Amino acid sequence: MNHIQQLIEKILAGPPVPDKDFIASEYTYADVYGLAAGFLEIFSRLDIDDKPVCICTEDRGIITAALIAALAGGPALILPHSLSAQVLSETREITRFTHAISDGSVDLPSGIRGIVPERGPRDAFATRRSRDLNSVFLTLFTGGSTGKPAVWSKTPVNMLAESNNLRMKYRIIPDDLIASTVPPYHIYGLLYTVLVPFLASATVLGKNYVFPQEIIGALKENPATVLVSVPVHYRILNGAAIHARHLRIAFSSAGPLDREDGIYFYRQTGVGVEEIYGSTETGGIACKCAAVGRELLEPFAWVQCKTREERICVKSLLISPDLPVDEQGFYMTGDRVKFESGGGFILLGRADGVVKVGGKRVDLNEVQDKIKLIPGICDAFVVSLPGRKGRDADIAAVIEGDIAEAELKRILSEKFEPFAVPRRVRLVGKIPATSTGKYDREAIMKLFLS
Repeated sequence: MNHIQQLIEKILAGPPVPDKDFIASEYTYADVYGLAAGFLEIFSRLDIDDKPVCICTEDRGIITAALIAALAGGPALILPHSLSAQVLSETREITRFTHAISDGSVDLPSGIRGIVPERGPRDAFATRRSRDLNSVFLTLFTGGSTGKPAVWSKTPVNMLAESNNLRMKYRIIPDDLIASTVPPYHIYGLLYTVLVPFLASATVLGKNYVFPQEIIGALKENPATVLVSVPVHYRILNGAAIHARHLRIAFSSAGPLDREDGIYFYRQTGVGVEEIYGSTETGGIACKCAAVGRELLEPFAWVQCKTREERICVKSLLISPDLPVDEQGFYMTGDRVKFESGGGFILLGRADGVVKVGGKRVDLNEVQDKIKLIPGICDAFVVSLPGRKGRDADIAAVIEGDIAEAELKRILSEKFEPFAVPRRVRLVGKIPATSTGKYDREAIMKLFLS
């Protein structure tokens, strides 16, 4: 742990290159540290060092400043998975936060006191003690099929070990310019577009580029060397003319990248897309780049892996303290895998019925149980099918009952979050079953493939 403590001390010593841009044309590194000092002053004045504070902004400079202040002994931080009014309200119910860092871009829940960023004195860190390495430093959320987010705690060790390892593995340096299509309030965006570039003294383009022409324009008009994106954005770039002569590495996460999309991007740019496999709670586990022949997922050097009942078990400094581990420190995930002789592995699917759709987790068993409660439905079976149109997976439901299809679709759209609604539905007189009375998965899959 000494290297993490040394890293924190280095961070709190101040910016190595104060006048360099961290967020291009918006914040220098000195600006970010000035905001961090301001936060410490405000936290002390409000006497909230021991109460969590919610971050209610997408501004990477402000988020970074808040993280620095938290490392310097300020309050733990909460990062919602969305800045919508509903999610912020749910987050308050779960965490009971009373204060929120805001730049005024979102409406805060009633009764929450906003903390507006302001610059503080340069010596604000001098009398501060750094946060305990294993204390809760950050609370992150992942959306679910019921709309209720899962909550995960992260320590300074969790976040800084992963960020620094990624910085070294992918040789992110001060000369790098990062372009992103993902927001910084998901762990993937937080790591790759905030913490990793910050530790590398690199520069980040402040905007999230979402639409095809925005992404293409950002790569063409800026000397971006790193692209941080997701499968759906590589899908919409498939077929477009991409000019990115400065690009040297591209990342993808939040679900499997379609092989053809990755190959097309490689042919256009000469850069293979590095796919990152992991989760908010485990941190990154492995990586691959199919376009250059690395077809198997390769565990990161800092992660130990083994299998139990076909499921991958992981051990690393990145694992949330909320996760149960065995006597050797391994956490058993819900992913089934097959390891090959060279040490790489392939994913075989989930053992627990959880899939990702649009980067959000959907519990198929949960969806199935809720469908069965709809009046007129006798039985239901829910599966995931290979995704179409850039989706990670398509949820499909075969349903037995006396209900009109139009009425069923209306009820489903009201009952579930949009990403959890079955996209493909088959109404049948009887759900196929085996001779032992179990659902006949093979016959059910054929209903959707025919």
